[in-house]
Amino acid sequence: MDFDKVTRKFLLGEWKTGASILSRTRAIKEALENLKTRTLKDQQRVELALENLMHVRRGYRKLEEQNTTLMEENQQLTEKLQILEESRGGE
Repeated sequence: MDFDKVTRKFLLGEWKTGASILSRTRAIKEALENLKTRTLKDQQRVELALENLMHVRRGYRKLEEQNTTLMEENQQLTEKLQILEESRGGE
């Protein structure tokens, strides 16, 4: 993995297009797992970063599920509102 290229893309904002959040977190996880740590302290930092990344992924999935549920509820309410408006217009 070319870290210079990845860093350059990140700094230039090119990472914002094309990839999903989960694919970006997967790439970060792979980069962290491939780091060669020299000290125990560095290893602990990488492990902590991986753990935090796991929590981010879980939280993102939960938010995606909630968003889907809310979008479905919104669609249903919009349809009900449309039906009510049509029935009032017919009176």
